[in-house]
Amino acid sequence: MTANAFLTRTNTGDLYGKPGLDVLLVETGLCRAVIALQGAQVLEFSAVGRAPLLWLSPAAIFKPGTAVRGGVPLCLPWFGENRSDPSKPKHGLVRNQLWELARSDEKADGRVQLVFTFQHRGDALFAADFTCELSVTLGRELEFALQLHNTSEQAAEFSWALHSYFAVDDVADVSVDGLSGVEYLDKTEGFARALLEGAQTFPGEVDRVFEQAPAEQTIVTPNPIHTRSEHCDTVITWNPGAELAAILEDVGPHYRGFVCVEHGNAFANSWQLAGGETARARLILSR
Repeated sequence: MTANAFLTRTNTGDLYGKPGLDVLLVETGLCRAVIALQGAQVLEFSAVGRAPLLWLSPAAIFKPGTAVRGGVPLCLPWFGENRSDPSKPKHGLVRNQLWELARSDEKADGRVQLVFTFQHRGDALFAADFTCELSVTLGRELEFALQLHNTSEQAAEFSWALHSYFAVDDVADVSVDGLSGVEYLDKTEGFARALLEGAQTFPGEVDRVFEQAPAEQTIVTPNPIHTRSEHCDTVITWNPGAELAAILEDVGPHYRGFVCVEHGNAFANSWQLAGGETARARLILSR
């Protein structure tokens, strides 16, 4: 037990019967959450009296250096395939690395704030030095505040996303409001550009990148999910559908139980940071 009564250090063996990763369990009068130190990844979040917000795959793999399927992984310093070198790991490098819990505090209103930090020394994967701070605030809502600092002397491009997996009863019955009238790049069609008219639905595999997206969306389910952001200009909608899910060992038949509506800055919205420059963004999720 740590000095904070709301925070317990445990592991995936004790919680899920699958040893491998150290995690933090947060339990307060407002919520329950599980956060992995690898990637500072929120794996579970439920506000008291409300349906679980996030989906964690029943087939998730908890192995150091391996991405965990579910929750909210942070993809950074690039999102998706590295466009200059596709042989590099998908979705960057920070989600598979250990972060440091720099501080944890309980606020007067009962919310809990955990601040995680990560430092990268330029290497063959990503040449620029950078530091990253991810603040996670847990209450009736789940809030992320990202601060990225290019500590190198040279300018660098950063693309990123908070890859949120939301828990739903059946993705085939889900729609997303708040993206109608926005152009998107369709990965299933070779990144062809198209315009969404009406709500986003998921009749099969969907993998779309909305640039210059609005700040708020609603995932329409019996227990609606709300997202709102600041300085997140890209929204990605994704579900693999049955065919692709069948070859993903940590998804398989469970694909119906989630929908991804991710927020960040990627593709045309990628951050171009000069040496010494800092950028910030916020994302608030609730249901």
